[in-house]
Amino acid sequence: MIKAIISTLCLLSTVLFANAQKEHKNLPYDVSVSLLKSIHDDAIILGSGKKLLYVFLDPLCPHSRKFIKMVSKNPKMLSKYQYCLFLYSIPRMKSSDVVSAVYMSSDIKKTLLQIMVEEKLSHHKGNEMTKAKVHRIDAVAKEMDVYKRPYIVIVK
Repeated sequence: MIKAIISTLCLLSTVLFANAQKEHKNLPYDVSVSLLKSIHDDAIILGSGKKLLYVFLDPLCPHSRKFIKMVSKNPKMLSKYQYCLFLYSIPRMKSSDVVSAVYMSSDIKKTLLQIMVEEKLSHHKGNEMTKAKVHRIDAVAKEMDVYKRPYIVIVK
């Protein structure tokens, strides 16, 4: 009898909450761009084009890696766009030490590409400076409700 009640409750909760999706907040464009500009100095810049794109990535996310592989190997995209990359960990990826390794590197861009394109992992606990950078990026990402990676904002 107890098993039947528990099974019924589980089934009922599954049915009731199956379509419940988290609503993502959409900040006004100007507010989002303003927030992104506040952390612009923390960005890893890839490309030299006139068109500016802000991109949140997780270095271990397969979709982020696919994006970086595509962009980094395409001279036309690198000449047309300037990618301002922010490393924002997905909790289930457990990439915070990899993010710290990138920011602790003497050649940040090279280390990022080694990790994301060549899949040569590096780990580091970080220091106060890298933790502050990660915190600034995290705060903006949470304010903007960055819920996927890569998360791209194109500046008009």
